[in-house]
Amino acid sequence: MNRAERIQRVLRRMAADRVDTLVAFSNAKHHLARINLAAHLMGYRALRESAIAIRADGTQRLIITPAYDAERAALRRPEVPLTATDDLAASLAELLRQRAPGRIAITGLGLMPHDLAVRLIDIVGKDAVPFDDAINEVTAPKTDEEIENARKAVAIAEQTHEHMLAFSRAGMRECDLAVEMNLFAKGLGANDNFLMLSGGPHQQGVGASSNRPLERGDVIVAESTPAYDGQFGQICRSASVGTPSDVLQEKYKLVVRAMSAGIEKIRPGVTVAEVAGAVDVVLTEAGYEKYNRPPYMNRRGHGMGAGSIAPGDIGTDNNTVLEEDMIFVVHPNQYLPETGYLLCGEPVRVTATGYESLSKKWAELGVIKA
Repeated sequence: MNRAERIQRVLRRMAADRVDTLVAFSNAKHHLARINLAAHLMGYRALRESAIAIRADGTQRLIITPAYDAERAALRRPEVPLTATDDLAASLAELLRQRAPGRIAITGLGLMPHDLAVRLIDIVGKDAVPFDDAINEVTAPKTDEEIENARKAVAIAEQTHEHMLAFSRAGMRECDLAVEMNLFAKGLGANDNFLMLSGGPHQQGVGASSNRPLERGDVIVAESTPAYDGQFGQICRSASVGTPSDVLQEKYKLVVRAMSAGIEKIRPGVTVAEVAGAVDVVLTEAGYEKYNRPPYMNRRGHGMGAGSIAPGDIGTDNNTVLEEDMIFVVHPNQYLPETGYLLCGEPVRVTATGYESLSKKWAELGVIKA
């Protein structure tokens, strides 16, 4: 699917809901697990608050701030008419004055800065139809461009993990290792890298890196999520500082097996709950049913932005039906009493008949020389 086909899906939904004008707002914050549907529709990562207006007849206009970003926006989306401005609200008001907007739907307005949002509400009117859920649904499949960007992001994540195994050592502070990994990822072309990394002999979870030195016997857990051209990709990995114990190796193979069981369920028409349930079954059969819920785990994966994050959290309470070209990560990310918290996770794309693994090599327990 390309961007034009995505817009056609939006137009069909607009027609079904009798919407004449859709205004999608971007707060210019591009986050792994937060929706920025305007970015999905614009095909462009704004520097500051921006919008796209789509009419029922298919005509579109980008309104981007700051004005000096006009050249970049025009290069990225030369086919879409552009207004570059330093006052988003004033430019939107002028656009809607030029032609009666009819019934207006909006998405992203609730995420805009308060003072700007107040002005925008006055312009679109309090009767504007909230359209976040509708657009999240129809833009759930990624475009061909976004899929390729996800593959590149995951490749960066895998290379960054291999660099971590080679670079890290006992005595190094967690925070220094995290900085090195982020710089390495950006050197490979990542826009950003949302990284959680921590180490310890028996961790309750993964969190922000501290200034604690790594020690022999620690397990490093790392969730690496680079963005390439605005599209995120994620892998989850664990590594032993020094030779891992037999118990650690055994339990890590267990969580990888649970992850694999969930991934093998993936195909169009299957629900998210079935995928998460397959992960839980493996752990339950191994005697860990108690640990298949908070506070021992959070979720079995999630969708990835920057636009739609469908299918959402991978959990047994999510009955979203998978469709082709959805992209998400499956990660058991589980606390076990014998080892502490362990991370393993792989990103996948739903294909017509099953799934594509975006990572070239699935998780295995890494070993760092101590």
